Amino acid sequence: MNGWWEEAVLARKAQFSNVIIFKTLDPKRVEQYLQYLRDHKGSVFIYFIWRGLFKVQYDSKIAYVPIVVDSFGAQQHIRDLNQALEYMDGVFRNEKSIVLILHGLYQRNDVLISAVRSFVFDIELYERGHTVVIFTESPEILFDDETLKYLIVSNVPKSTKEERTELLKKIATALNLKFDQGLAEITAGLNLHELESVALKSIYKFKELRNDVLREYKAEIIRKSGILDIEEPAYGFEAVGGYDVLKAFIRDNIIKVIKNPQKAEKLSIRPPRGILFFGMGGTGKTHFARALAREVGLPFLRLRTEKIVSKWYGETERNMAKVLELSEEVAPCILFIDEIDRFGQRGGLTEHEASRRTFSILLEWLGDERRKTIVIGTTNRPQDLDEAFIRVGRFDYIVPILLPDRDARVQILKVHTSVIRKVPLDDVDLNEIAERTELFTGAELAELVLRSARNALKEDRSKVSMDDFERALKTFKINKDARRKQLEEFLNLSERFCNDSEFLEQLRASTSTVSDRLELIKRGEL
Repeated sequence: MNGWWEEAVLARKAQFSNVIIFKTLDPKRVEQYLQYLRDHKGSVFIYFIWRGLFKVQYDSKIAYVPIVVDSFGAQQHIRDLNQALEYMDGVFRNEKSIVLILHGLYQRNDVLISAVRSFVFDIELYERGHTVVIFTESPEILFDDETLKYLIVSNVPKSTKEERTELLKKIATALNLKFDQGLAEITAGLNLHELESVALKSIYKFKELRNDVLREYKAEIIRKSGILDIEEPAYGFEAVGGYDVLKAFIRDNIIKVIKNPQKAEKLSIRPPRGILFFGMGGTGKTHFARALAREVGLPFLRLRTEKIVSKWYGETERNMAKVLELSEEVAPCILFIDEIDRFGQRGGLTEHEASRRTFSILLEWLGDERRKTIVIGTTNRPQDLDEAFIRVGRFDYIVPILLPDRDARVQILKVHTSVIRKVPLDDVDLNEIAERTELFTGAELAELVLRSARNALKEDRSKVSMDDFERALKTFKINKDARRKQLEEFLNLSERFCNDSEFLEQLRASTSTVSDRLELIKRGEL
């Protein structure tokens, strides 16, 4: 019987180590491994944190027999980990072919480290055919690097599409419910225990397996990680005002590849790896990323940057590794990393060694050819990014999102009065407003619409007038000299960092070209 454990078992047979670590806490995986051991010639023991040490008994069903010892004339079940390890060391010396499983360990223990180091280097254990198996989500928490390098560490998949299909079909059949093959895709990224849980939750509440419910329950589980949010963007490019050159470029080079995988494969085009947007704050980089996710129909995972950095030793690196692992389990998906320069520069997180290790983890993953996750990063400071970070192969495209030109401003105003929100207008000339909002960002235009609507509400009117916009415009305090300098800086950065000359040429040829706007700035006419 082949399974996710095979490579680790093979490494044990090849004498690499007597200790195997399976990176998972999914109880379903423990059950599967115990079933695999049903034909094992020796004894199987299992230690559960809190519950204690048991001997596994195989009958029609798996049973757990408590291991008891004499204590002051009475029989006492072994619950303490240190006592369990000491007891098992004695068993190892007197029997053959023992498998000891430790499940649910979550904190470092000096006795555990000493015992495992002893088990690893003990020739007698290997000759007697003993194996120690540890199920844990974070081996780095349990063991130091020096110990880990002598252990067999196996990354266990959360679940495969085939496993999810089988489990959901089994539940649906047992309860005589309709089964949709698409449910296996929707629930990617859940382990088998979580999958069973969300499926039963949907059935208990709605008497059926509902797509929308499974999506939401899955999102709840991912959010519990504390470092990722999963969103379903409500709008695609119809809610992105202007930026026609950028939208056309993304459609041709990113969306077409994703939506035509067979044709792309015939042409030997690999799936997109990611895109890096740069530009001043408020120009809509995050909004554009969400719209792109909607256009391609992929899950949108947002990294909660503020939750990554930890004061505890090793926790920052573990958080980053957890994010990347989870995104790969959900993939194909879009992982959105705002202010990616926090991670894309050496020493950018803290002055601590942790920053370099975290940088290296992200850098290595971005360059991994096996990566299935599409990364969308944004930054206001591309000049701070390490050269290795923006090297070809990590991001497909590095493109600027500049201040909207006049036509773009008209479209942004239309989007925020008729698409994202419905704002009834009373003889409002959006073209005139666009003329008067040169140097406004997209975020400021959205805020302008809201302030105008509030003005109407103050006077109990049901429509927004031109006068409301006039009053709202007067409330904005924009330092135009500083904004012009910012624009000039980003125009120069576009020439320096944009890594697609065709896109840059199209940008220059658009309604407000890079070179024309730069010239206007220099002459003081903008």
